[in-house]
Amino acid sequence: MNNMTRSVWRPVRFALLVAGMVGTGPLMAAAASVALSTGQSPPTASVAEKPRLAIRAIAATPAVTAQAKVDGTDNALMQIEQGADVQLLSAIEATRRFEIVARADLPSIIKEQDLTQSGNVNVLDPQAARAFQLAGARYVATLTISNYQEVVERTDLLNQFGTSKAERRTINLQAVLKIFDSTTGSLFRSTQVTLSESAVNEIMPGVEQKGVKTNVVLGAVAKKLASDVANAIADSLAPARVIGYTLGQITFNRSAESGVSAGQIYEVFVPGSAMIDPDTGEQLGAEEVHVGWARVTDAGARFSTAQAIEDRGIDRGSMLRLRTQGLPAGVDPNAKATGSSASAPGAASTSASPSAPASAPTANAPATNPPSATAPTTTDPAAIAPAASAPIRMAIFVKQRPVSVAPEKVSVFEDLVSADSTGPGVQIIRREDLVNAVNRLAPAGPNAGTDLLGSEAVDRILSNQTSAVQLAAQMKADVILTASITALQRFKRHLDDPTTGTHTDVDQWTLVTTYGLIDGVTGASLAAGTVQSDYAKRDTPELKVEVDAIDVLLRDAASRIGAAVRATVADTRTRLAAAPAADVMVKFTAVLADLSIPDVRTNEAGEYVVGANNYNLQPMNVLVKVDGVAMGAAPGAFPLRPGLHRARFERPGLEPMEMMVNAREGLEISVPLQFTPEGRANWQRDAVFFNDLKNGAVMRDAELIKVRAVADFLRQSNIRLDTTNVQNLNLGGQSIWWQLLQ
Repeated sequence: MNNMTRSVWRPVRFALLVAGMVGTGPLMAAAASVALSTGQSPPTASVAEKPRLAIRAIAATPAVTAQAKVDGTDNALMQIEQGADVQLLSAIEATRRFEIVARADLPSIIKEQDLTQSGNVNVLDPQAARAFQLAGARYVATLTISNYQEVVERTDLLNQFGTSKAERRTINLQAVLKIFDSTTGSLFRSTQVTLSESAVNEIMPGVEQKGVKTNVVLGAVAKKLASDVANAIADSLAPARVIGYTLGQITFNRSAESGVSAGQIYEVFVPGSAMIDPDTGEQLGAEEVHVGWARVTDAGARFSTAQAIEDRGIDRGSMLRLRTQGLPAGVDPNAKATGSSASAPGAASTSASPSAPASAPTANAPATNPPSATAPTTTDPAAIAPAASAPIRMAIFVKQRPVSVAPEKVSVFEDLVSADSTGPGVQIIRREDLVNAVNRLAPAGPNAGTDLLGSEAVDRILSNQTSAVQLAAQMKADVILTASITALQRFKRHLDDPTTGTHTDVDQWTLVTTYGLIDGVTGASLAAGTVQSDYAKRDTPELKVEVDAIDVLLRDAASRIGAAVRATVADTRTRLAAAPAADVMVKFTAVLADLSIPDVRTNEAGEYVVGANNYNLQPMNVLVKVDGVAMGAAPGAFPLRPGLHRARFERPGLEPMEMMVNAREGLEISVPLQFTPEGRANWQRDAVFFNDLKNGAVMRDAELIKVRAVADFLRQSNIRLDTTNVQNLNLGGQSIWWQLLQ
């Protein structure tokens, strides 16, 4: 849960929407007598924890091991494996970003636990080992050496003391690092580590040497392998982050010891929308949105600095990832951005600090307490914070997936979630009003109102979280709550034990619901969770009871979701209650990518001469759409709510362009556009002759005719010259473009 602070508390207003009625199969009614047993309540607060990591022993593939044995280098390979194994734990621990659990040393720990269980250790000693209490590891890292070569070169060197013997020993090694999510068994990240290390030994004439000095290369390889792997793991699970950004200088939390060096190129990202599996409710992490490029200028002992090359919204908390292949084509390596962090100390906050990518999903463990017929109580946030005059608005989206739940039960769930999430100062907007707001917001395009059921139309809106935030802005909703009936399962058990005279039939239902709470201002996830509700009933020969179990399950699920929502609102009341952040001005300009025209000027003799300047082409009246809403025409500055937005640029004759921007005050973005195939063909027809013009050449009449044709094309296409790099168009003779394009 993100807790972002603003000013004062306001109570909560709710906008209510029911979406999704799928399936028509009625739930089979069953008799019920006892026992509602539910899982743990969804957590209402999260504490930052280090990722827990297990590291398996480093090993070479069987083929590499066999080849090393044939070559007689198997002992050297074994030394590297064991040396890197020991140093890898130390290297990862030095990053201070992980909690490491024992795996290679696990047998020793198990033996200590067995000793405690043997009766020879005081089991009441609070420091005695406890069985079945080993910490689990969310991530498991394996390193496999896939290629190993050892090359020894020997020669005789003639010097003033006679002939000496020299030896150069080189080890080339390739390994594959894999990081697995131990919960799902899926591969989280895989990367290749390649290194080459050498050592030289020279034996002077008359010197007797015992031992092999070049064995030092084994230690160097082991140390370098451990360091590179530790850095790769850190970059995967805890990437480098911007801790300061002032006038284009980025300060980030990586040091020279972690592999940072001057001149390296880093790509900059900000965390985007949280990604939650709609079927399972599993939190999959967060999107990473590109916002710039940077070059390292200094690698320090505790942190490093870099110069921003491109800035689309770099801010404190942005992530950096090393790009070994350098800058991509189209990015000016000499460019220097001059932006500053909107969240820097002492600066006025114009955007919420980016939240860290969502960590591993937390499953709600089944309850171990005896079944209870009543849902747990939670302190009402209304008792924590005083009410105020202006309420907060919350849009509630409720949907249903399993066909085993009758469609009419969705309306029941709607009423229950609404009632349990409501507190003092709450306003409710009915579903019909909300759907109408959707249609008014997007009269055309992918988010337009359709003939689909209301649920499907809303699903379409919510498929893009930025659009949902824009919808919240149009509705003036402070937060958005989504609740979903995800799964319903039924289990039957029959016991017929003549020895005890026990004859029972037990029916158990398990309902899984999910919820998510999204900030309507920033789109950040405030809370999300999965709720499991269980209901069991028992029939005996003497007692038969029938009850609609789904109603009991829905009531319990709504109660738990409501408690979590109220607690979340209470925890974030200061930020939620404040007025939305003031809009910031973002300037958009457009240029035609990779297209320019040379300057042509008149000299003293009245001749037209090709000049040294080249002018970029700037299309005018480019339609700017932000989050599906038309804002105006570029070039121009537009007010945007701080945070992530999807911007689209359209103009007849040009290919549409989309990008994500992280809006902050004073941000200026130049958008490269391209002609459509037809427009490019017209341009090439009129302007291809520019390629043959040379600086200082006097233009012929035929070429002047073509220049005028290009000018007509630019004027009709409403394209102007970008003269920002030229102070005076008439310097050194009047420019023909000045004459033709006025």
